[in-house]
Amino acid sequence: MKRTFTLLSLIIISTSLFSQTEVQVSTGAGYTNEVYYNFDEGSLKTADRTEWDIAFISSQMSVSILANTGSGLNLYTYPNGTIDDWATVDTTGIEWNPLYNSIETWETGAFNANTDTSDQFDFGWGQYNMTNHFISGDSLYIIEINDTTYKKLAITEKDAMNNQFSFKYADLDGNNEVSETFDADDYATTYIHYSIKNGEFVDHEPESRWQLLFTRYFDYNVPYYVTGILANSGVSIQEVTGVDQSTFEDYDTTLFNDTISQIGWDWKEFNMNTYQYDIADDIVFFVQDTLDGKDTHPIWKIYFTAFGGSTDGVYTFMQENLNEEQTGINVSSEADFSIYPNPANNQLNIIHSFNGEVEISIYSLEGKLILRNSTIESNGLNNQILDIEKLSPGIYSLSIRANNETVNRKFVKK
Repeated sequence: MKRTFTLLSLIIISTSLFSQTEVQVSTGAGYTNEVYYNFDEGSLKTADRTEWDIAFISSQMSVSILANTGSGLNLYTYPNGTIDDWATVDTTGIEWNPLYNSIETWETGAFNANTDTSDQFDFGWGQYNMTNHFISGDSLYIIEINDTTYKKLAITEKDAMNNQFSFKYADLDGNNEVSETFDADDYATTYIHYSIKNGEFVDHEPESRWQLLFTRYFDYNVPYYVTGILANSGVSIQEVTGVDQSTFEDYDTTLFNDTISQIGWDWKEFNMNTYQYDIADDIVFFVQDTLDGKDTHPIWKIYFTAFGGSTDGVYTFMQENLNEEQTGINVSSEADFSIYPNPANNQLNIIHSFNGEVEISIYSLEGKLILRNSTIESNGLNNQILDIEKLSPGIYSLSIRANNETVNRKFVKK
């Protein structure tokens, strides 16, 4: 019996390994490029990492603006005035704290980093007007392109109804001023990239749906610049440690989260003795794209086996579609689920269109279950209120599940 079991185990393991595919993605020597990746199609686009400086989100309902800090660019809020002080900028003795893009969500770019969370109409670079639906710029920025090139920059407005952005930049003394207005609906990409160095829009991101971005970014939790992987909006990930990479497939959809840096960079570590990277041999990532346009959303398993470092920038990993012969897992659209207020003090309102037996769970960022609540809901829009008064301040993940559908969202407890 023991021999039969061992043989059967070998057959199962061999079948699992056979369905796994080795993939290599290269960002080039010195990490010259960024690579946009799709699990079905492979590398969609390889683009020069330094060819853009700022990027505007194309979604009408968002105001996120990124800065390309991974290329060595620095962005500062001018501390001595507002957008009204455009003509009198003085950077003497500049020793200000730079701004960085969020590594939690694409919705908070570096230009949104100063958002006043107590003011629902403040978005960092500007203030929203409910009457005319304009976000009017109120901040003045200094952008350091390199050690010798500084520009002053202002996002002057966003016409939310027409999805149009306006911005301007110039030398610190006011020379070479450029003003741009563009219609974000003219672009099929998630972000619209712009080069201040060259004064032009850049075709940087592919129009096709991508799941992973191989890039360089600033991890303010460390804090230093890292080379790693960021996930697209709508991509949920579960990281599992301490397992056999080749055989482990026991994912838990309630533990998936939408942190864009969940895969990140810390599955590798530079070895000062060998001058090469050591790769963790017990970490597996399960990845699901909830916005891939498919009726059901397959779960992909990936784990890394090698990293070439600055020599060639090659990431080597194994990937497997765990739902290739299954029905997959349905994930509700963003419109089916919302929570407010966020950040919240004592109560959290959950609006959803799930019906039947509905389970709502709250997890810490470490994956520990904090609270779970089950109810029976009818068809239509439902509103549930959770008492979170006793939660410690911090960031939590909320998961709502009904039948075979799951949605995850983060919230902040003040």
